Amino acid sequence: MENLRSKPFWDRSPLESLAAGYKKIPLNFKLTMLAAFVFGLAAHMYCYTNMLTGADDSALFTQGFSWADGASGTRWLIKLYWDLLGTIRTPWLLGVVTLALYGAAAWFVCEALGITSRAGVVLVSGLMVTCPTMISSNFYLTSAHIYAGALLFACMAAYAYEKWRHGWIAAFVFMLLSEGSYAAYIGMTLSLFFLCSLKELLFDQEANDKHNLVRHFGMLFLFGSSMVATTVICNLITANNTAGRVQDAQAQAATDYVGNIITSLQQVFTFFLPGTYNTYFHGERVMYSLFLLCAALSAVLVIWLLVKQQLWKRPLGLFLLVADIVCLPLAMNVIGIVSKWVHTLMTFAYLTPWLFFVMAVEQLYRRDDLRKDWERLLRWGYSLLACVVAGLTVLCGIRLANICYTKAYARYTEGLADSIRLTNLIEAIPNYVKGETPVAFVGVSDNDFPWQDAYELTSDIAGIGDLYYWQGMYTAPFVLDSYVNQHLRANMLIFPQDAAIFTADTIADQLNDAGINASADEIKELLQDLHAFPKEDCWTWYNDVLLIKLFAN
Repeated sequence: MENLRSKPFWDRSPLESLAAGYKKIPLNFKLTMLAAFVFGLAAHMYCYTNMLTGADDSALFTQGFSWADGASGTRWLIKLYWDLLGTIRTPWLLGVVTLALYGAAAWFVCEALGITSRAGVVLVSGLMVTCPTMISSNFYLTSAHIYAGALLFACMAAYAYEKWRHGWIAAFVFMLLSEGSYAAYIGMTLSLFFLCSLKELLFDQEANDKHNLVRHFGMLFLFGSSMVATTVICNLITANNTAGRVQDAQAQAATDYVGNIITSLQQVFTFFLPGTYNTYFHGERVMYSLFLLCAALSAVLVIWLLVKQQLWKRPLGLFLLVADIVCLPLAMNVIGIVSKWVHTLMTFAYLTPWLFFVMAVEQLYRRDDLRKDWERLLRWGYSLLACVVAGLTVLCGIRLANICYTKAYARYTEGLADSIRLTNLIEAIPNYVKGETPVAFVGVSDNDFPWQDAYELTSDIAGIGDLYYWQGMYTAPFVLDSYVNQHLRANMLIFPQDAAIFTADTIADQLNDAGINASADEIKELLQDLHAFPKEDCWTWYNDVLLIKLFAN
């Protein structure tokens, strides 16, 4: 066969050029991408092929984003993402792009942590694409590629800082891009940095502790600089009108950073406890058992390596080891310290210990100073156990994803049917004129039922529970207008508009602003004698406005 390298690129056919380029791709990158798609499709294909449109997605069918819209919530790059793939009419395409970004991020994680074995690369890729954080991201499928982009840039920042000469420049740019995509994922950069430091402390017998300390201050400076730069960019784009929820939360959080740190730590540990409001382990005993086993094995390994490395003879190294372990939970939820608000979409608290586990196993397997028979047996046994535990965790993640998506689809169809039923009831009311009659809603739809507990797992993984998301669904206040009018084409004049919740006070204020006389007390009195939807007598007339009672309180 003719050697392609001997031919100029302009004399090659497109297929020859592709083949030549493919051969230059590192083997581990190919393996990472293959594992990402195999495990990712096994876990998330149901979501990608059924398009589980959630409450946050319903307004996005026809709505676009401006640069200022994104910058009001620090996501100043959202317009670029939306213009590239801003359509939910091709959910499978969003899924493919998202998985590709996950796979690339996994490769940068492996490179940064020095995981080069085929088994380690496959395990890291499998753990990353099936972990509950990814399930949570895919519940917001219209934005999943944005979150995946933020993750990729965060991992690239850690890789550049760790591997490249003068990599702090590239790391700063990547951190800025990650924060501009979705600021919360910057915690992944910090977590990976601490894991790299732990690797040097526990496995490098010629580690330079002073240099490592300097790198810590450098990363702290980069993180602070990127946060300041993000704020400046957002202010420039919005002309200082940054009244988004992230900025509002920052203003509130700035008053008590000590309290925020404590709250942030509590949130991280909450994710690790079964049965709490926001947890990855709600009803998942096998998954929780595997995580506890991973944590126990990692702790034993840290203690053994501390003795093996004789770290007590290096006071600075011992200090850095303790500092890294203490700071890891803070890095997992660093955005909680800044914004004082977090849910499962914002944290990789579950994934970080697993990455340390796989990294430690690979580094242990490489050690050439384990010459005693029992040490070699320990290395082989520990490595085999790690592969089994991590492999079972990947399978549990695949199972968890399919359970969540299946239940979410049931909730989706229920919310759709509920909204259609509500619209049909209103249009059948005598004297109602489509597009002209003002319709005012009070409360949110209450579609609770005895077997509600079956959906708790889905709510917790999605990061939002209670009436706000799964029970309210498309009749939740902030999406009722867009869903009923855009998707059901009801052309309904709805009050209140752009409200967090439909209360009598809010309705009265907005009706008065629209030139319709209204009193909150009179509205409350009228609604007392009504039953809540879906009862037939859930409506009444008030000053030519049709009042609909959605919720009994």
